[in-house]
Amino acid sequence: MVGGALKPRGRAEAFQERPRRKLTWPLRGLLAASLAVPLLLLAIAAWQNFRLIQRQAEERVMIETGELRQHAANAFQTYAIVLAWIDARTRGLAWDRIDRDEEVHRFLSDLDTLPQIDEVWMADAAGHPRVSGRSSPIPPIDVSDRDCFAAEREQDVGIFVGREQIGALIQAPEFDVCQRRSTADKSFDGIIVVSARPAFFSEFYRTVSQDKGFTASLVRSDGSMLVRYPELSAPRVLPWDSPFMQSIATRPDRGFFRGRGETDGTARFFAYQRIEGHPLYVTYGIPRQDVLASWLANLVDYSLFAVPASLALFGMTLLAVRQIQRHTIASWRWRTTARRLRREMGRRTQAEAELRQAQKMEALGQLTGGVAHDFNNLLTVLQGALEMLSGRQMNDQLQSRVDMALRTVERGERLTGQLLAFARRQPLMMATIDLNAQLRRMTELLARTVGSGVVIHTDLAPDLWPANADATQLELAVINLVLNARDAMPNGGKLVIRTFKETSPLPAVSQLPASGGEFVGLEISDTGIGMPPEVAARAFEPFFTTKEAGRGTGLGLSMVYGFARQSGGSVSIRAQVGIGTTVTLLLPRSRPPPEPDRAGATDLPQSTSA
Repeated sequence: MVGGALKPRGRAEAFQERPRRKLTWPLRGLLAASLAVPLLLLAIAAWQNFRLIQRQAEERVMIETGELRQHAANAFQTYAIVLAWIDARTRGLAWDRIDRDEEVHRFLSDLDTLPQIDEVWMADAAGHPRVSGRSSPIPPIDVSDRDCFAAEREQDVGIFVGREQIGALIQAPEFDVCQRRSTADKSFDGIIVVSARPAFFSEFYRTVSQDKGFTASLVRSDGSMLVRYPELSAPRVLPWDSPFMQSIATRPDRGFFRGRGETDGTARFFAYQRIEGHPLYVTYGIPRQDVLASWLANLVDYSLFAVPASLALFGMTLLAVRQIQRHTIASWRWRTTARRLRREMGRRTQAEAELRQAQKMEALGQLTGGVAHDFNNLLTVLQGALEMLSGRQMNDQLQSRVDMALRTVERGERLTGQLLAFARRQPLMMATIDLNAQLRRMTELLARTVGSGVVIHTDLAPDLWPANADATQLELAVINLVLNARDAMPNGGKLVIRTFKETSPLPAVSQLPASGGEFVGLEISDTGIGMPPEVAARAFEPFFTTKEAGRGTGLGLSMVYGFARQSGGSVSIRAQVGIGTTVTLLLPRSRPPPEPDRAGATDLPQSTSA
């Protein structure tokens, strides 16, 4: 049943690999790319052209704004000169004398003839205009409620520019440019006012550019609009969240912003510049549609070339794709055969390597076991003879030599024990072991073994299964692994002892258990010098060691290997140079023996005596 289920699946996989006459996804992607790439290039070129046109528009708008700023700066410089002249002419004069001074009136009348000025006048500390270049006599008017008067009365702010309003004397739109008039003791004594003529600015704005639909304006830093071309029906104050106010908050000297016209709702591209020495800005904006129209004209020119070229490229790509399909179908058989052959050769090479490793370890085990058994028999005879000589020597020097020989025999017995453990001929006392409890009992011993330079960290699984192993051999295996880890960290480091449950054996350098099952895992990791792959591949071979002479016999890991295999488990090693080494020991899980089936048992008759 299993074999019959696998065959259709294998044929289906083969059919999936067979090339089909329909276009595959890569070929479809190639055809799509033949259209998408030229279109993408067209889009990039269009985007670059749009940025170029936008940058040119920014330069042009900023140049126009610079002309507006220079014009406004000249006008306000004139206002400042006029205010300074009037202040110098009337400084120290009382208001009664100013009212009667005909020269003052003629002086103000001459200043009124300037094209940028509507009227020049002066008001006293009570807010009443006293002298003017046009109106004589001046009607009783109170200007104390104007922002210009209030600002100068509070303190000397220099030249102050007021909001646009209807003039108190000439009843026409204007905005005041005023200066404080002070007495000898610096007390407030009124203001000197130049009523600026907005038409002077708007007429210049009308002629400054040939752009259609442009706007130009003169704005205070608080958003009060003083002049605008085209003109608005009523004075306007820009809110704080308008694009202009947000722009000057972040870039107070000059910059760009986008906005819509207050009357026509047209989206425009604006530039602004600040007038030096005054909280005033000039703005200039052109319709964004004009910028887009120029860009769209260039885009049409690009498309007339790009679209036919894209169609030609698509046609050539389609022909090439058909040719690729025919070539793919023709070469499918030999490529499939070559792939299968390489796969089988790889499997055979891997199987041969595993077989050679298994045969090598088995041969080493048989050879080591035979030699160790015969050598152990020789040691037994030698030990018996030495024990008979021990205690019977009259010379102390001879007795010490007999004792030294006995100690050497004992070391030889331990060595043969390690060899027998690798050869899996060491008798094991199998028992159910709580691996976590065993490790806790060994904590102090392991700490003394590794020394103070190595920190031991344990990670014991709380619900660990019991293991089926020899407790003594397990303890020796742990000590051997910890000693190897200590020697790999000459400058100190971290040693991690971890336990876990495993239901399928981990990949290992050594041979895995012959049958799967449930295993109790012990993992010992260090942060030492590690080892290269060629050394790790031979780590479990007896007498193989990389330590200098006198530091090791090369049997520690071999004993662990033999103990694991004889217990029905496995051992594996993972190492990386400069990172550390991890040794994983898997021992079979211990299960309680099955209870006898009492239902099928038959009681034997008990014997009775007569």
